Amino acid sequence: MNKFTKTALATTLLVSGFNTAIAEESEKTVDPSDLTAVNTTASFGMAGNGDATLSGSLGFALKNGQMAMTTLEGSLDKDGKYSDSRLQYFHVFNIGNAVVPKAGVSLDIIDNQAFTTAAVGAVAMFNPDVENLVFFGRAAVLGGGYSDFTADIMGESNTDIVGGMAAFYAVWKPGADGTYFWISPEFTYLDGDIETMVPKVTLTAGTPLSADAKHWGQIMLESSDTTMKDSRGNKNHDLSGTDTVITATYKVYF
Repeated sequence: MNKFTKTALATTLLVSGFNTAIAEESEKTVDPSDLTAVNTTASFGMAGNGDATLSGSLGFALKNGQMAMTTLEGSLDKDGKYSDSRLQYFHVFNIGNAVVPKAGVSLDIIDNQAFTTAAVGAVAMFNPDVENLVFFGRAAVLGGGYSDFTADIMGESNTDIVGGMAAFYAVWKPGADGTYFWISPEFTYLDGDIETMVPKVTLTAGTPLSADAKHWGQIMLESSDTTMKDSRGNKNHDLSGTDTVITATYKVYF
């Protein structure tokens, strides 16, 4: 069950028809706590259970003043075997509103031991007009299929998935260097012959590791409860589990 509960929704789409250029990261302030930010980065994460994650993103400035980013991420378990991956295309709009200054949409694909899905999502920044505090809301709808591994465990042959997720982020930045703390409750629901529910809470802290704020360190604590049920009422196939993972990540901004 750990492979399932650790996975985050995400995906990527190749975009054509735009005049694009790599975003000039040196001309703006790096803010890893901004979920609507577009950046060119590379990162490495190590979880307490031994899993390792490598991720890279490429940010683009579009001719119309909007921003876009592609992200590719892959993870290996403690034995060096493939764990999961995600590919994402993210498009950001500057709303210009005092309450909702920015919003973004994403097209996502993820693959892991439990399932493969594609998702369409949206995220928005909310300014509560409180010093050092900002909120984000995120939601997505998805479709795909459970893996043969999951189907065998649950005793099902129909692996189709439809579902959605919603999350809320409260971010506090107490100092001038950009150090941040956030708390995020999240809920994912997958429907089909196999019904899955995953409530999760994430606590995160990040701080710059260099004077130019191009190098950052982050500690994340994720606690989730997963419940999988046979939607036809066969309780012999029901599964549940709790997972708590601590992950340390080093990220470079270019």
